[in-house]
Amino acid sequence: YKGLGEMDADQLAETTMDPRHRTLRRLTVDDGEEAASVFELLMGNEVPPRKEFIVQGAYEIDADRIDA
Repeated sequence: YKGLGEMDADQLAETTMDPRHRTLRRLTVDDGEEAASVFELLMGNEVPPRKEFIVQGAYEIDADRIDA
């Protein structure tokens, strides 16, 4: 699925909402303005800055921080 909006109620119940198949993580935000800026970058209409962010991040990733 591309997104949750493409799932029907039964699919959502089986995948996203079923406690046996989901992982919940509590997040805290220390810098709300920076978080809003990054959110706008990633979800906004401007593609070139988003692409640059993703490409640069790919070079800086620490494989040990990826959940297995």
